[in-house]
Amino acid sequence: MTEISPWAFLLVSVLATTLPRSLGALAAGRVDPNSRVFEWVTAIAYAMAMGLAVRLLLLPTGPLVEAPIGDRLVAAGVALAVFFIMRQRFLYGFVAGVVMFWALQF
Repeated sequence: MTEISPWAFLLVSVLATTLPRSLGALAAGRVDPNSRVFEWVTAIAYAMAMGLAVRLLLLPTGPLVEAPIGDRLVAAGVALAVFFIMRQRFLYGFVAGVVMFWALQF
């Protein structure tokens, strides 16, 4: 088996991360943020994020499996309520959800 230099791994990883970012930065100036394609990409990104959030709530992995589903749903509901009550400030909703989840564990 041929041994590959750590420098080769470093070069490949730099190219793998830098090249797509560079191409995205070059294309960003040409993309109209109000175009239908951009709206579609935004909708897909939100759908993926919400899908992951729901999956974490309903089908968790790791230590979260041990928490009852009721506790997870109540904490998520409180986090959403505080988020909207506080004029959509993420930090307040996040902290409220974490504190509620922590409090429900006792």
